[in-house]
Amino acid sequence: MIYTSLPQLSGFLLEESYVLDIEARPSSVSFALDLVLTPEHPHYADPAPGEQHCFRRGHIEFLGVRRLLWTAQGAPPARDASGEVDYGNIDSFNFSDLGYELEGSWGRMELQVDEVRAVLEP
Repeated sequence: MIYTSLPQLSGFLLEESYVLDIEARPSSVSFALDLVLTPEHPHYADPAPGEQHCFRRGHIEFLGVRRLLWTAQGAPPARDASGEVDYGNIDSFNFSDLGYELEGSWGRMELQVDEVRAVLEP
């Protein structure tokens, strides 16, 4: 199933969000992102001038990681006009009873976790 069927991720458009960093630690994985909010998200606002989407900084966190397989790493990040690192997007994010599968130019991850949550920065 696709990530938008998860209540905690239903208000985001990950294919258009920018991955700024990925941090894998024992029992957790965190994606720092410029997240695209959809109009269904409670914090949605009209896009800033010159922007196509409503962006908010935040994280998608995988907690209680029991299994992590991260393959196809190695694509160097790009730098945007402000010099900020950009690892591309989360091109696909699917899940089943067996776990979560994510893929982008930053690589491919298979995870089995206890919890997934999205956190917006203030």
